[in-house]
Amino acid sequence: MDAHADRSQTAMGRADMKTPSSQRKPAVIILNLFYTGLGIARNLSAYGVRIVGLSADRKGYGRFSRFCEVRFAPNSHEEPLALKEYLLGMAKEFSGAVVFPTRDADVLFLDTYREELAPHYRLAIPSHEALMGVIDKAALLRTASAAGVSIPRTLVVNGAQDISLVADKVGYPCVVKPVRSVDWRKGSNWEKVGGRKAFLASSEVEFREEFDRIASITPELLVQEWIPGSTERIVILGGYIGDNGKPIAYFTARKLVQSPEDFGTGCIVEIATLPELLEPTVRLCKALEYRGMAEVEYKKDDRTGEYKLIEINTRHWDWHRLGMAHNVNVSWAAYCDLTGEKYSPPPRAKTSASKWVADDATWSYFLAGVYHREIRVKTFLKKLKGRRQYGIFEWADPIPSVYNFLTATVAGTSKQIGRKLFKK
Repeated sequence: MDAHADRSQTAMGRADMKTPSSQRKPAVIILNLFYTGLGIARNLSAYGVRIVGLSADRKGYGRFSRFCEVRFAPNSHEEPLALKEYLLGMAKEFSGAVVFPTRDADVLFLDTYREELAPHYRLAIPSHEALMGVIDKAALLRTASAAGVSIPRTLVVNGAQDISLVADKVGYPCVVKPVRSVDWRKGSNWEKVGGRKAFLASSEVEFREEFDRIASITPELLVQEWIPGSTERIVILGGYIGDNGKPIAYFTARKLVQSPEDFGTGCIVEIATLPELLEPTVRLCKALEYRGMAEVEYKKDDRTGEYKLIEINTRHWDWHRLGMAHNVNVSWAAYCDLTGEKYSPPPRAKTSASKWVADDATWSYFLAGVYHREIRVKTFLKKLKGRRQYGIFEWADPIPSVYNFLTATVAGTSKQIGRKLFKK
């Protein structure tokens, strides 16, 4: 689809499909009901919007949420064509509904079938051009550098012949990641790369050993300087970006625990007041002509005091509900922008939770850390201290957590203990 068609359909999603206030509000369709999808449903539950969650996982905890209807549908990663046909089959019933992706595969799915789906739905993804400018990490960093946003020293390695350049251009240790994350997640590639989003190479010898393992997937890799410092140096501005790169609603946060430790997802994240992240984020989004949901991640380099750009997520992320601690509902901001509603901050939240905790992932992280003697219990408990909200558990919507605890946490922990006890 050409750029003109993409812009026209994006405009239609925000203008021609607006619903007068006298009519029923457009529905919301959520692709997948894990942490992120549950959070969207809970964020929007008070606004009189019909919410439908599509899930390919018949055993998933999200299907028990009281805040949304659940329908079982094909998976965007494994059966994209089938999911497209499923959505087109729903189009008459849900004409004008807002479709929220919750995974990178969902975003790419909606972009791939944008031309066919956009006449029926409001797709909560940025324009094709902006999306491509973010998915290609090398292109993103070039745009950021041109906009005056600090980035790590970076080199694109196009084959084994370029590895000798790393020492001078970037230095060791260095971070190695795919130019496009999707390349490492296709088919069996995720297993080939060891289930990692990136890896750390401490020397050229180590880099070449790793390269030989993954070159068959793609010889093109992004190599960046390793910014020293703990997980707490990773900070985020998360929000919904409107006109001219300016957020309609946003908040800032800091990671306290992530798993895996070096290149993982946040297990414990705390709200943090970081106004210094706003200006470079606006400059970057303006340069990208970006409009939509964005989780913009930086890492503070204590050697220079700079916040260096790491990546942008182009969808809701696991802990987006943490914004409610600062009266920021990014889901409602997105819904309003896509449907023509006037956005205003939500009523003061009943809880002033300052931290978000990934229930099951944090428990697994804790058990593994204690077993391998890699964490100090006192330090870990200190990071948990304070008012908390959880990815699964919520008093107003308890069944997903009960189900997950019984079927995943207890069962999974028992299996791990059994393997350790009876390991020969």
